[in-house]
Amino acid sequence: MYESKGKPLIDKKSFRKRVLLHILAALLLVIVTLIIGVVGHIYFDNMNFGSALVASITLTSGLGLSIIPESIPGQLFVSIYGILSSYIFLATSSIIIAPILHRSLHKFHLDE
Repeated sequence: MYESKGKPLIDKKSFRKRVLLHILAALLLVIVTLIIGVVGHIYFDNMNFGSALVASITLTSGLGLSIIPESIPGQLFVSIYGILSSYIFLATSSIIIAPILHRSLHKFHLDE
């Protein structure tokens, strides 16, 4: 996907396209995670759509629980979903930073 150490840097237009694709991939990952969260909250804790969306967004964004589930299955789901959300946060950060870091390191190696 990326150019190797011996190849020249890609042009700025291609780099912007690469960054945009990475941002879209990260956004898609977040949307899929939110869909899983909303469906899980609705199914396991019988929340309405609005409450489930707010609960999923606050967990995925790292703010923590905004609505504490009342049922045991809902609490188990929130526990597992909270762990998944923390990994999604790390993954999306890595996906977005990867092309920028690669270009910086590649440019550094070309300067040598």
